[in-house]
Amino acid sequence: MTKTYISPQNKIALLFIILTFFVFVGLILGFFKTAYGIQIVITPQPEDVEVDFEIMVTEQDSLLTGKNFFLIKEKNKTFYPQATVSVEDYAEGEIILTNQTGSPINFVASTRFASPTGLIFRAIERIYIPPRGETTVAVRADKIGPEYEIDPAEFTIPNLKNEFLKNNIQAESTSPMTGGLKKTGVIMQSDIDQALKEVEEELYQQAIEEIQATLEDENLKIIIKHNLVEENVDALAGEEKTEFTVFKKIKIMAVAVAEEDLLRIAREKLKENVPLGKKLIAHDADISGRIKESYPEEEKTLLEIQFRGYMIITPENEILEKEKLKEFKKTEIEEYLSEFKEIQAIKIKSWPPFLTDKIFPSQKNIKITIIN
Repeated sequence: MTKTYISPQNKIALLFIILTFFVFVGLILGFFKTAYGIQIVITPQPEDVEVDFEIMVTEQDSLLTGKNFFLIKEKNKTFYPQATVSVEDYAEGEIILTNQTGSPINFVASTRFASPTGLIFRAIERIYIPPRGETTVAVRADKIGPEYEIDPAEFTIPNLKNEFLKNNIQAESTSPMTGGLKKTGVIMQSDIDQALKEVEEELYQQAIEEIQATLEDENLKIIIKHNLVEENVDALAGEEKTEFTVFKKIKIMAVAVAEEDLLRIAREKLKENVPLGKKLIAHDADISGRIKESYPEEEKTLLEIQFRGYMIITPENEILEKEKLKEFKKTEIEEYLSEFKEIQAIKIKSWPPFLTDKIFPSQKNIKITIIN
């Protein structure tokens, strides 16, 4: 039998080829083992998380320092009703009587005065005109109606028969007669409500301006509360008046705190409310607060703070437990995760691409990515 002779160089080359083959196969198997499995890409659904807490504000030596204010504000203001009614009445005015004679002249009340157009006005009271003097007489129209609202004019005295007196007593008006058609207001409940609201808002604004004038730092948050001390309205709904007056007195309690300090404390409180397996991703820009109690003598104020943020799940959340997920097929994982409100969308990538059955022997074959 003929033996095949292999030179040392060929043996080395063959050995190198065999080793290279096994290394290549090892690399392929290593890559397959490393790449084998699925990647679950989750788009989370942001959830609200809220915190409600109380904090005492003093001017020193407290978690939150600030400045307390305690004011009393009051105001009177006149308002006019929106609804009006027109009523015919007796026009009134004044006539100036001049006596050019050397003797005093007397006329009885209700003496008539005639305008150039024949409209009659009567003296309201008895009249006395001194010698070579004058007097102003209040007169009222003989009948009701807007036609008696006449401009300044010269008048005659119909009952004056003496020619000498007719020529030496002059009667004229220097201002219009008014009141023949009077407009009066009808006060509605809405007028009263709006007036009270307006006065309250003005007092509130005055208090804010007064407080701001004492503060040097512009980055302060001012929280205000007010209580009604006294309130009066000099009219009732349905009453006919041309105007009415509102009086209001309120007690103002306010506190000014550094907004950044309050926000920092609220953020920490908010984080404490985020459960395991979730993380805080954002919060509202503004923080809401109200004064719960005020202590003027001790110069401190108890605030109640409300703050809202938004959280999402993390890969450590119990619904993403890999020990549980490795028991599912790829399609079952998607069905399972889609049931949770914390998840908005799911995308599953597998390698090899045709992988569908539950062939994940280890949690290492499952990679979870949360898109923030």
